[in-house]
Amino acid sequence: MPSPTRRPFLLAGALCSLALAACVTRPPISPAKQERPTTAMIDAPKNALPRWRASLLALNALFAEIDRALVLHESHRAPLPDLTTGVRSRMATLADACALAPDERLVFERIHGPETPFPDHQPLRQLAMARTVLARFALAEHDLARAETLVTANLAQARATLAAQEGLIPLIHATSVWQSSLDGVEALAASPDLTPAAAHRLLTALQNDAHLAQSALAAALNGEFDFIYRVIVERMPRTDAPDLLLSAIGSLGMEPPSPLAPGEQGIGRTDILLLDVPATLAAYEADLTPYFAALKRSSRLPRDLYAGTTAHTLARYRKELGAFYDYATLDEQSTPASIAKVRIALESAPNPGGKLLACFLTPPWETLFTSTLRREAHRAAICGLLAWRIHGRPAPWSELTAILPAPPADPFSDGPLRFALTPTPRIWSVYSNGTDDGGTLVDDNMGQPDDLVWQP
Repeated sequence: MPSPTRRPFLLAGALCSLALAACVTRPPISPAKQERPTTAMIDAPKNALPRWRASLLALNALFAEIDRALVLHESHRAPLPDLTTGVRSRMATLADACALAPDERLVFERIHGPETPFPDHQPLRQLAMARTVLARFALAEHDLARAETLVTANLAQARATLAAQEGLIPLIHATSVWQSSLDGVEALAASPDLTPAAAHRLLTALQNDAHLAQSALAAALNGEFDFIYRVIVERMPRTDAPDLLLSAIGSLGMEPPSPLAPGEQGIGRTDILLLDVPATLAAYEADLTPYFAALKRSSRLPRDLYAGTTAHTLARYRKELGAFYDYATLDEQSTPASIAKVRIALESAPNPGGKLLACFLTPPWETLFTSTLRREAHRAAICGLLAWRIHGRPAPWSELTAILPAPPADPFSDGPLRFALTPTPRIWSVYSNGTDDGGTLVDDNMGQPDDLVWQP
């Protein structure tokens, strides 16, 4: 029988690609016939990261010294953390040293497969967190100018981080930076010290980010294909031995595949094409096409797209692979009869290795969209809150056309964000379930399964 570590590790190893992606700045390599968006080549960019690196390392050490979760203090409704004046001063010095200059951008290490390290993402999240908390301290001390400077720097960092990422996990890290920057703007929107001029500046900045979620998602889908999936598929061995291919898939091609041990029962060699690389890549690109089309249309969740396309395709693949899929994923003792079923399945499913890779490595795209568009909903809601502040009171969207050319859109529905003026003024998104639950703030605004709610 196959070794007890060969096949269960296959699934875990394949899924690790979703946790090991990194960021990159090279353009994707795509067949001309595909209409996927491409990433512009960066010509001699002035990368801020080398200049920031010493400060980021010092900030990381300061976070370890603080020994408390500052993430719990980013929301303006949370209490301020108990930080000494000295710690705040050191944090401010380090944060100010990491401001983006007008001619700077962020450029991450080029990604090449799931093993590529990405050491800069967590420090950038810490930097954004530090600025947001410092902005809240500044507001508590009625220093509006300092708070605005900090949140503006965070918005610039969020844009740069989202623009630099190209992959699923890098996007998740980048959207956490965006989330922190939005928390800071929301704190200013709720501050009694906010002036109409400052509110206008912040509103303009957020309105300029209206397409940020679309471009970030497109770059992530592109990068996941070009720099994770393509790399893994192309470095798989060209072999007629299914067990050798399974071994390679188990390590995502990061280690040489190991043959069966002497006496170990396996499938045996076949005379079929186990992995058709061009067909595998073409199928993955075809799966991405409707997502790019949806992103081209709007920053709204393409509800049911995953279920009607990707999930349907993967379910068909698993059914076609049949006994071979079970063999690859289950730790069960093989018998001559079960091996015979596996061989029959292999011979009846064209490109079995490619379909198995697709089953293991295709991310849950709808989850990625939902996570990113949650931040887009937050951005749109803050636009509404700032418009209320500029107007002088909460009001229907129809009264705010001089401030907001169009009502802020809800990315989780086909309409604008909902609002209520009484008894408690609030703005809400129907969020992932698409159901309007009345804008009731529940469980720290997690939105599962309730609405996402924002109050002035």
